Amino acid sequence: GMWFERFVIANTTLSRDFLPSSWGYYSPTVVDLFTFFGTFGFFSVLFLLFLRFLPLMPMAEVKMVMPQADPHGGKH
Repeated sequence: GMWFERFVIANTTLSRDFLPSSWGYYSPTVVDLFTFFGTFGFFSVLFLLFLRFLPLMPMAEVKMVMPQADPHGGKH
C-alpha cells in the first residue's frame, strides 16, 4: 500500500541522481538492512507485548465460565 509506494519513491530517488555522471544502482548498506529488519523486529515485540498485557478475552470472564476445581482431587 502506502508504505511500498513511499519505499519505491525513496529508492528511485536514491538510485538516480540529477547528474548523469553519478547514475548508478542503489545497493543497501549494513545499516540500511539493520534498520529495515529492525522495524519488523520492533513491531513484532510491540505486538507480542500487546497480546501479553491486553488479551482479547478478559480473564475474569474466562474464570466465570470455567468449572470450579475440586479441592479433594475429584475422581481418580
